[in-house]
Amino acid sequence: MKIAITIELDKESAETFQAPFKNLSKQINDLIGMFKKADYKVEDEPVLVPETKPTKSAPKKLKKKPSSKISVKSTILKAVKNHKDGINTKDLKQETGLTSKQISNNLFHLKKDKKVEKTEGGLFMAI
Repeated sequence: MKIAITIELDKESAETFQAPFKNLSKQINDLIGMFKKADYKVEDEPVLVPETKPTKSAPKKLKKKPSSKISVKSTILKAVKNHKDGINTKDLKQETGLTSKQISNNLFHLKKDKKVEKTEGGLFMAI
């Protein structure tokens, strides 16, 4: 291995850097001497195995959940119909086991489809 470093400096800068470069030169020569004393051979170099990055495979197709026979919307509508006086979202959540977001989204669509209405007391009733 051979390392060559060439630096061009003006006279003033050269004088400023002369001492540090002499020290660096000495350290490099000492390092080279250590390799020579250790009988360092090319065969002794470690074998470097290049890192392999995982290849990007085609994106996996999302498996659709098997559609249940009863949709979330119809489950909510059925629960609302079972409560003639109305039902709130908290009770719908407990009764159906659905998430708040599922209930909220589907009640929005049921109201839009004019299948349920919201009373002043915050209860949902079937129309």
